[in-house]
This record gives sequence, C-alpha cells and structure tokens, in this order.
Amino acid sequence: MAASGDTSVRVLEAVSRTSGTAGVLQRHVELKSGALGFLYDTGLYLRFRATEPDDFHLAYAAALASAGGPAEYGKAHQIVSAISQRRPGWREARWVSVVINYRAERWSDVVKLLTPIVNDANLDEAFSHAAKIALGTALARLGMFAPALSYLEEPEGPVPVAAVDGALAKALVLRAHVDEESAAEVLQDLYAAHPENEQIEHALSDTSFGIVTTTAGRIEARTDPWDPATEPTAEDFIDPAAHERKATLLHEAERQLAEFIGLEEVKNQVSRLKSSVAMELVRKQRGLAVAQRTHHLIFAGPPGTGKTTIARVVAKIYCGLGLLKRENIREVHRADLIGQHIGETEAKTNAIIDSALDGVLFLDEAYALVATGAKNDFGLVAIDTLLARMENDRDRLVVIIAGYRADLDKFLDTNEGLRSRFTRSIEFPSYTSHELVEIAHKMAEQRDSLFEEAALEDLEKLFAKLASSTTPDSNGIARRSLDIAGNGRFVRNIVERSEEEREFRLDHSEHAGTGEFTDEELMTITAQDVARSVDPLLRGLGLSVSA
Repeated sequence: MAASGDTSVRVLEAVSRTSGTAGVLQRHVELKSGALGFLYDTGLYLRFRATEPDDFHLAYAAALASAGGPAEYGKAHQIVSAISQRRPGWREARWVSVVINYRAERWSDVVKLLTPIVNDANLDEAFSHAAKIALGTALARLGMFAPALSYLEEPEGPVPVAAVDGALAKALVLRAHVDEESAAEVLQDLYAAHPENEQIEHALSDTSFGIVTTTAGRIEARTDPWDPATEPTAEDFIDPAAHERKATLLHEAERQLAEFIGLEEVKNQVSRLKSSVAMELVRKQRGLAVAQRTHHLIFAGPPGTGKTTIARVVAKIYCGLGLLKRENIREVHRADLIGQHIGETEAKTNAIIDSALDGVLFLDEAYALVATGAKNDFGLVAIDTLLARMENDRDRLVVIIAGYRADLDKFLDTNEGLRSRFTRSIEFPSYTSHELVEIAHKMAEQRDSLFEEAALEDLEKLFAKLASSTTPDSNGIARRSLDIAGNGRFVRNIVERSEEEREFRLDHSEHAGTGEFTDEELMTITAQDVARSVDPLLRGLGLSVSA
C-alpha cells in the first residue's frame, strides 16, 4: 500500500512493524531490490525514498511527527534515536530528528543537529537549502537574529516551500532588527508572488506581527519536553540553581587563579578585571551611570604561558558575575574560520561564532588571519564578519585574541574597528627557569610521579640555557628558544616523555615480569629518564642546547 502511495500513519506503522520480513514477497515474485520502495514526506521540506527496514522506521517516525502531538513526538524521537545509535551520522535520520524537534519547537536541539552539517559541501542542493532555512528559523526563534540572518539572507533554492518560509522568516528577523523598511520590501515581494498566503498578508498588514522567541533554558524547563504549552514564560522562568552555580564558578575561578605558578601580574590584572565587571553590574542595578566598556580582551605573550587556561578562568568569572550565560570557551585558529571559496569564510565564521554565543570565543594566533598580507586574503573577510557579530551580538559574545604582542599589534592595525573593541590587554611574560621547574614538579606530583633531585637540577639548567638563547621561528623572527619550545607546554611534554622512559627502564630491569617494584621505584623519574626524553623533544622542535 505504501508503494502505491498510501503513506498514512496506519500504513507506515504496519510497514515498520513488519519490516523484518521486508523483501520476502519481492524476492518471491522476482522483483528488483527496492522495487516496492516508496517516497515519503518527512514533514519539513524534504521527501526521502524508503527501500529497507531502517527507512521504513524513519518513514513511520516522520508520519508520527506530522500527525502532531507531544505523545507522537516522543514516540517518533525514540524510534529515530534507536536508528541513530545503530547508524551514527546517517543524514536521513538526522533530518527526521530535526523535523521532530522543529515541530515540537525544541529550537535549541534543531540548532545542535544542523550546525555541524549545514555547510557540508557533500549535501545535495535540496538538503542544503532545507537545512539552512530550518537552521535560520530555529536561530531566529531563539532570538539569535544576526546569525539567523546569515542563513536566511538568500532564501531562494530548489525547495519552493522552504524558499517562502525562509523569505518570511528573513522579513520578520529584519523587523526584529528594527529595519521595517527592508522587512516591508521582502514582504511585498512575497505577497506579490503568493497572495494566497495568509501569514504573509498578516505580516504585511500588521507591523506588530513578529517572531515569538524563547531560550534553551525555558525549553529545558518544560514539564513535558515535547509539549510547547508546558514551557514557562519569560516572566515565570527562574533558574533555581543559577545563584548557587554562579557562586561555584567564581570560587572555581579564584581557586584556579591561586594555583597558578608565577604570573603574579596576570593574576593581579584578572582580579582587577573581575572587580571592574562586578562593580559595573552593581552600578547598573542601582541605576547609576556606567561608562561604555567592551569586555573583549587581548592576551599578549609567547606560547605555553597559560593564556588558554586564564581564558577559561575569565569565562568562569564573566559567567559567575552574570555577564555571560555560559562559561564555555570556544578555541579557534585561522583554519576554523577561513574557507576556500567566496562565501565560505562568512559561513564558517558565523557558524563558529554561533557556537560561541553566550560564552567566550578564544582566537589563538589571531595574526595568522592576515599573515599573508594579500589584499584578497579571506582572513580579512573573517575579520569583517567577526566585527559585525561583535557589534550585533555585543551582549552575548566576548572575544579574546592571543599571540605575541608585536603580531597582535599588526593584527589590530589591519582594520580600524579592531582597536576600539580590544581596549584591554593582559601581558603574559615568559616563565623563569625556576618557575618551570616548579611546574614540572607539580605536574609530576598530580600524576603520582616524582623527579629525583638530580633530575630537577638538570631541568633547571636546561630551561636556563633555553631562556638565554634565541632561535628563528617559522617566519624567521628570532625568539627566545624557550618560547619556541612552548614554555609550560614543553614542560608537560618532558613530564610525559620522562614517564615513558621510566616505564621502559623498569620494564627492562631485573624485576620485569615479577611486578616486585616499590612505590618509590614506580614513581621516581631519574636524571637519566629526563636526559633520554629531552633530546628527541628538542630535535623535533629544531632546537639544540650547547653543553
């Protein structure tokens, strides 16, 4: 019946239930494989062909979702989840999951499902078009209007219904951006092409008609996850654990900052930053004037000096104070933002920023975006996109750029809008040889390892030699050899490699195979272990140390 066009819930339930015997009759009458397959409507823009058992289950799940209702959404979700566990990455299953969450208005889940694949070059045109419109709509429903517009800017495509929905959503996003003139232009063109569409007519005649927004928190607070009617209103929604969670984050940030070896001025600057933001928020609550400040930061210093870790501390502070909703930090490099073709860089950059909203975007080696110096470098496009989003999402995005001071100054000079947004810097000095020995000792201790005294003395000599010599980096710039090695990162590599040398030494000792080692023997890293670990590490970095 399904093959003849009847794809009702009743028929597809029977097809799904009897899928274990699928193909028996087909083989009996000598039909080709898939000859009794059928097309089914997913309920959102796309139709798929069903020819095998998992297809039949998906078709049934899509029919349940289309039938509507929390119970059906929940049952459909269970079916698709089971399929996705068996076949992770199957796009058809992902799309039907999108449909279920879309119909249940679980917009944050729609975003999670579509963001990883929306820019996949392997998607066919129809799937790509449908995914962009669905993602843009979901982002708009979450109040993320700037990123939504990046997907809805050109709603045309091979799926006519998606094109209409996308254009209408675009108009309403423009209206939300207080750009009524542009919104009216889109709506007028839409109405001229589709005068029968009542939603378009309503939106055109009533300028108060707009997008109803929600938040991921309110969606998760539903008493029935599949029933939008059980979602609390913005006025009623209070996160009961928010105050306690914020206090915990601030405590964690203070503890992590205190545990840092060295970096005394960095700690001082971060403490001052916390005080500045805290008092700014108190003044706002009292109705007092607050100077316009950006919360974006420059972390200037060589590799391995704790910039990424301190960025995580700052994210906790900002979230604990209520400046950000999440303590998440999204660490990115040039390759994460730059595309190979026109239009790809904007899409990649916007997708990365979308994933960082309400948290911190940490752009390491920021100067690499424009290191080529070419006027047509796509890095400049990424910077323009980033600046636009920093303005449009200024209450939801904090950006930290990191790298060497001289390189960051060149980066800031590439666009006049950068310096005005990055007005606060924290300088990260290189570690001293003594501090690096302390770090090595602490790292080893945390791993139930212990350097013998001679090993620590050898390490301090090594670090001192690297600190006093210079080596050209990949761009031919003379850097302190210890900075080339990576400071704290180099120490971690030494600890890990020395432990490997210790394990090898013990495994080839007279007690090998008996397990008759003392705890001290199992823990101790000797000077010989260190020596054997350091040489290959230095060679791999292109460094050498004179005797």
